[in-house]
Amino acid sequence: METTVAQISRYLDRSGALPFSRKIDGLLMFAFRRALHRRAAQLRRLKTFGTPEELSNWAVDRTWTRQIHAQLELEQFVRLLSERSRTILALRHAGYTWKEAAQLLSASVPALRSAFWRDVARVKSELKNLRSGGAEHQAQQEIAPTDNPQ
Repeated sequence: METTVAQISRYLDRSGALPFSRKIDGLLMFAFRRALHRRAAQLRRLKTFGTPEELSNWAVDRTWTRQIHAQLELEQFVRLLSERSRTILALRHAGYTWKEAAQLLSASVPALRSAFWRDVARVKSELKNLRSGGAEHQAQQEIAPTDNPQ
């Protein structure tokens, strides 16, 4: 309410109104109503999360764990590639172009690329089957009865 009175006071000063020359009740009520509506809209937009102690739990940086998991998955993926594909990957990672890698490995660029990407697709398929098959195998073990009668 105080900020609304200050707003109306500044408005009347800017417009050059003489003190007590107008009935400002309506103007004050209108400005206060608008301020209330703005504040209500602002509160609907804001969502509080709790106390500072609770917020500190939310601020934990978990990006390093994601990076470690990504690195481990990449290493597993590379181990499943063929020796030739690992060599191609190492050359490409070192900055060699496909053309330079093909010359070093005595192959044509299209043959080298297609063999590499075919091997990558094979490994992706193996990992996908391993992940889905592993979950099915674990579910079957949980359901299957034991052979040891008690």
